[in-house]
Amino acid sequence: MEIRKGPYGHYAVQKIEDINSINNYTREIIEENIPGNVLPMYIIPTIRSYEVSFEFSGLFPLKECITDDTENINKLRKALGDLFLFIAELPDMLLFPSSVILDERYIFTDQDHEKMYVCFDPVMKPAEELNIHSLKRSGIERFINSPSVASLLLPGESDGMIYAIELNDKDMFIREAKRLTEPIKTEQSGSVLYSLPEMKLVILASLLSLIFMLVKLPWVSLFFVSAEILFAYKTYRKIKCTKEVTIHTDADSAKRQMLFGDENEKGSSIDAVILTSRDTRTGIEEKKAIYTDKAVIGSDRFLCDIFNTDEGISPVHAKITRNGRTYYVSDLSSDNSTFLNNVRLLPGKDYEIKSDQTLICGKREYRIEIM
Repeated sequence: MEIRKGPYGHYAVQKIEDINSINNYTREIIEENIPGNVLPMYIIPTIRSYEVSFEFSGLFPLKECITDDTENINKLRKALGDLFLFIAELPDMLLFPSSVILDERYIFTDQDHEKMYVCFDPVMKPAEELNIHSLKRSGIERFINSPSVASLLLPGESDGMIYAIELNDKDMFIREAKRLTEPIKTEQSGSVLYSLPEMKLVILASLLSLIFMLVKLPWVSLFFVSAEILFAYKTYRKIKCTKEVTIHTDADSAKRQMLFGDENEKGSSIDAVILTSRDTRTGIEEKKAIYTDKAVIGSDRFLCDIFNTDEGISPVHAKITRNGRTYYVSDLSSDNSTFLNNVRLLPGKDYEIKSDQTLICGKREYRIEIM
């Protein structure tokens, strides 16, 4: 896309070679301005192709609106949360979430930062993309981790949204988006270290204490020692009162539940699945043991029990579960590249696994052994 600014308005412009590729239903919905977060769209024929223009006159690119002001951040967070909520409802309007052009350069906000606007690619998409998981195709992870958006998110929030998309869990995605609409609560707390005036007083007290000890005036020296103890106690109280804030998202709960199951559930026996593979880069054989009722294989170190970054491994690629002493594997990958004994697995379906079978995730091959 390119930005064009002129006396008659400002536009983000995208070229389309084949007018027949445009979804007329999508075009009509956008031109009627039914989805309120989509910029006005115009399709203009040129000599050899067509141009789709999105007008953003009077709006400002998101990347130019980021400041350190807490009030401004809260407004932009709410607008971003509302944008994600709007995207989550697109399938209900038979519009594709993957058609949203998620690029910080082409996300615009009004002067008061109350709403964000996006460009929407009107080209036809396959029907199976009418879901939250299709956001992966539109580069949602890159968008969430872009400097502008990342500066609006608290630790854990980006992982929560990406995880919801991986699981194709619309309800979880909506809950994570709603968190952004809540103001950030800031707590004023003093520095744990001494302030500069306090530091000067501590140094002065130490020097005077030493001097009066040398001239054999211990009672005066004791007074300055007491002053040092008082400052030390004050610092201790600051450290004790300092609290670390941790964000716990719904994705955290889902991850713990997927990896470890119900905390109150007692296992019937101690057994395990051993996955043996060979690192494609080093040639070193690796063995991974699964003792839990549920475990995940993938390239996301945060989300997965068995982690590797081989080519073709999705962030959340496959899940192994246990029912009694029987183990199952299911495909969670973004490109359906999970195989059991060279048979491609259907997404989301559980397949029983046995010793001496081969599990392939992307380019990584595992030999299964059940203990």
